[in-house]
Amino acid sequence: MCVGDKPMPSARKYVVFVCCLLQILFMSAQVKGEEAPLRLPTLAQLLGQKIMIDIRYFCADETPSLTCREPVTALPNELASLIKKHQLGGVILFSENVQSVTQIKQLTSDIQKLRPHSRLPMFIAIDQEGGRVARLPTAFSPAYSGNMAIGATYDAHGTAYAAKVGEYIGRDLASVGINVNFAPSIDVNANPSNPVINVRSFGESAEMVSELGGALVQHMQSQGVLTALKHFPGHGDTVVDSHTGLPQVNHDLPTIMKQDIAPFKHIIKEHEPAFVMTAHIQYPQLDNSTLLAKNGTEQVRPATLSPVILTDLLRGTLGFKGIVITDALDMAGIAQYFSPQEAIIETFNAGADIALMPYTIRNLEDIQAFSSLMDELERQLEKSGDFTALFASYTRIMNTKQKLVSSPRQLSTLSSRKVMSIDQKRQLSRDLALASVTQTSGPVGVLAEYRASATKSSWLLVMPDALRCKGMMSALNKALSSAQLTCVNTTLTPIDDRRIEPQHLRQYDVVIAADLSPQVSAIEMGGMDDVAALRQQRMRRNSLKTQKRIITHVIQHASTSSKTVFVALRNPYPVAHYVKNTDATFALYDYRVEPKDFKSDSFEALVTYLLYDTSAPGRLPVTVRQ
Repeated sequence: MCVGDKPMPSARKYVVFVCCLLQILFMSAQVKGEEAPLRLPTLAQLLGQKIMIDIRYFCADETPSLTCREPVTALPNELASLIKKHQLGGVILFSENVQSVTQIKQLTSDIQKLRPHSRLPMFIAIDQEGGRVARLPTAFSPAYSGNMAIGATYDAHGTAYAAKVGEYIGRDLASVGINVNFAPSIDVNANPSNPVINVRSFGESAEMVSELGGALVQHMQSQGVLTALKHFPGHGDTVVDSHTGLPQVNHDLPTIMKQDIAPFKHIIKEHEPAFVMTAHIQYPQLDNSTLLAKNGTEQVRPATLSPVILTDLLRGTLGFKGIVITDALDMAGIAQYFSPQEAIIETFNAGADIALMPYTIRNLEDIQAFSSLMDELERQLEKSGDFTALFASYTRIMNTKQKLVSSPRQLSTLSSRKVMSIDQKRQLSRDLALASVTQTSGPVGVLAEYRASATKSSWLLVMPDALRCKGMMSALNKALSSAQLTCVNTTLTPIDDRRIEPQHLRQYDVVIAADLSPQVSAIEMGGMDDVAALRQQRMRRNSLKTQKRIITHVIQHASTSSKTVFVALRNPYPVAHYVKNTDATFALYDYRVEPKDFKSDSFEALVTYLLYDTSAPGRLPVTVRQ
């Protein structure tokens, strides 16, 4: 090999430079019937391939960058020119970019026309994990119930649902021209208070996470869509969201290797994922070296900026040969401590191949600033004089793109590809919801007596917001022949609302209370563009503490003759607090409700187990301590 990660005497650099270029040229030209290009790539071209931007919003007028919210559904000339000028290697799409099948295909086609290498594609990426994090329109591709719901089916079904969900998501993405999915999250959720991972994890068992994550990778990549394991070396035991701060994991080394690293090690060895995504997390037991932050403080290197973690551990110990991509560099875990230029240089030095979203581009002023940043990065890289790691990285990117165009799945035309019907996909969504609902206490069919009752019963639903109210009422109305439903929204209802005064609570025959812990993270809405809006939203709504007080108040003061049920809609951990004071408790792992028709596969599955003498088959994939 003519490239490597070890430093070498300056006298050898020119020889290595030429050798690497020749290797890259021949590797990137091994498409059938073509010869190697004659021109050598410039440093600017190499740098462009190592940058991936988002095109979520763009305002061509004088709208300030921070307030621009014009979705990019068709590629603006200004962004097209920017991508072409800097020969960028890829883009990431968000839900605002993907509105309909026809529109997505046109957008991805227009992006591919900008590729600097006529034979090799642009990376077009998305976060389509399923469950909490899903960007595609659900009318085209259901969000399914997410990873922890899949984990709840593991005892009864093994890897079957992970494989099928991976296949279906892969088919949908490939059919609209998206070739990279930043999934699955194989973080082992060991902390009940984790604000950002929780149900995005398959569970707390490293072995189970390894098997389910591996099955999803295998079946998604079989459809010609590249996967990205995340978030290396593990985001499962944190109490800080890296969108808003810099988490630290203080496990000892044996725990790190047995718990956090184990799924990455297994899947890298068995399934060859194309990408691994870094975590903006400090792991002092892996690397306790420090960097000077822009505020003048010394900070332990986060994994994204750590050569020990990305090069020595990931590439050396685990033997990963694919592409290392950072998590979004605009997240506070990096951006509040380091400038874009510092973050990019440090992560490249650490061993990352691609810097994801290093600079927010929302208007013409941002375009100019980004171009200046790219020029400065080029000067800084050229000044360093050591191109070995740069060319090794470029080679990995070119090899991966070459595999994309060489894949039978990618070479097949959309017309010849078997397209999944929406009915097939919706059936899988319903099946997963039914298979994952977990009853953690109480009798089977706890509310079955009300299903066929001719006597009109009175039901109080205590839901976390208006959409969940409508979703639960819709699911119950489909199954109940005679019931009067009232719903209280704990997000907005004051604790002294007359509808939940003790004397009013005694009138209800049934009380169903639901919790949606933890609070919504920016990743569910999209990313850092949404942090300010989330903060404003929380200021206008009841805190989680107040919402829990309302639930506890309602359950405590319900009539002794009432049937009471508690449902954990997201994290299953809260069920422990209500087992003793309710007739039954359930965990759903999924709270999605369609805003147009208020349909929810998970709510309808729950109603099945509430009203029929059928045991909920799901099993808790995490430990819930009472």
